Amino acid sequence: MKILAVSDKEDTKFQDYILKNIEALKHVDFVLSCGDLSKNYLEFVVDSVRKPFFFVEGNHPTGNKERDLTNYYFDKVVDKFYNNEKHFSFGGINLHSRVEVFKDYILVGFEGCMRYNPGEHQYTEKEMARFVRKVSKKIRIRQIKDSLFARKKKKIIVVSHAPILGVHDKGDVCHSGYKCFRKFLARFNPEVWFHGHVHFEGQQSEQISRVGETTVINVYGVHSVEIVNGKIKTVSNAKLMKGLLNKTA
Repeated sequence: MKILAVSDKEDTKFQDYILKNIEALKHVDFVLSCGDLSKNYLEFVVDSVRKPFFFVEGNHPTGNKERDLTNYYFDKVVDKFYNNEKHFSFGGINLHSRVEVFKDYILVGFEGCMRYNPGEHQYTEKEMARFVRKVSKKIRIRQIKDSLFARKKKKIIVVSHAPILGVHDKGDVCHSGYKCFRKFLARFNPEVWFHGHVHFEGQQSEQISRVGETTVINVYGVHSVEIVNGKIKTVSNAKLMKGLLNKTA
């Protein structure tokens, strides 16, 4: 399984690489975004790769103009009752609070970050915990069905914008991680957890950590992730661009 992940930073060098090395993209199985990227940038990447696309929203608007916060709560109510297909956008599937099956994997997602102002896609710990419980129930139902029909047990991949509490997060409210994410990780042991939101500082070039049985990746920029028999190989934007999407034998 080869995954192309993008988040937060629109990398012009990566765009140039795609234009010059389009054949290198054919081995990608799907593209994912952890949020805070413009619609135009995402469309460029997805149209170039031509593979399934999964995403979650960040805490910043991804359209061409800012949302008028005076209408925020009204829009939220309208979306809840009338926009039932909101999970389809940019030619892909919004994973927020959803469970999607892709090959031998269960993909789940959580949008936004810790609430720090009246903006959209921001949630308190309690609010995010409700999404986590909802997704947890869906996963258990899926696992029970797979067990009843003697299907192969599927591994889990998580896509979130915000980080896990104590893993790549920061001390300020906006960039703090969620405690409920840590509980979810301990319960389900996802194979990989992708997140964004936290930007690298100084000389730091990447954030990839191992928490229990889970590899946690701060996607900031671009990452190519290859999973083969449980072994995970990552190539970040911090390394040579020519190695980002190396061909698989």
